[in-house]
Amino acid sequence: MAQGEAQEVWETDLKPNIIQILTGSEPLTYATYSTVYSTGLNFILKGKGKRKIDNNDNCKYLYAQVEPFFAEYTGSICAAAPSNDSALPAYYDVEWDRFSGGTSIVDRLLDYLNKHYVSRLRAEGKTGLQTIRNVAFNSWKTNVFDALSPRLENTDAGKP
Repeated sequence: MAQGEAQEVWETDLKPNIIQILTGSEPLTYATYSTVYSTGLNFILKGKGKRKIDNNDNCKYLYAQVEPFFAEYTGSICAAAPSNDSALPAYYDVEWDRFSGGTSIVDRLLDYLNKHYVSRLRAEGKTGLQTIRNVAFNSWKTNVFDALSPRLENTDAGKP
């Protein structure tokens, strides 16, 4: 049940606002930011019961939404890249600036997952878990940088 609820919270409350942050389509108000942060945190607290916050499945289920989201999102950035290689450096720079700035905000927005899930599992010796920011940047590297870098290397941008 909690897994389905996590997906619903992600799809209806978190994802649309995260997309708004990453695209910069319109500024996220403080009130919206606070509401979105509280929604995610309250979902995690709901699964707490008598256990500590960092020891519940709601964290795991919500965290499980992050990597597929960033993989899909960065894949769409790559797919939208111009076919004209001479326009690619400018496109890449604009998208990188937007993405990296937005990722910093999203990392803070989902900080409760970093603190109460990722940190706990790392302390227990589990490897392979990344902060929200690192999940995002690794998705960028895999889906945008690695895919576009051969084309970027072949442009005249930056050459004397």
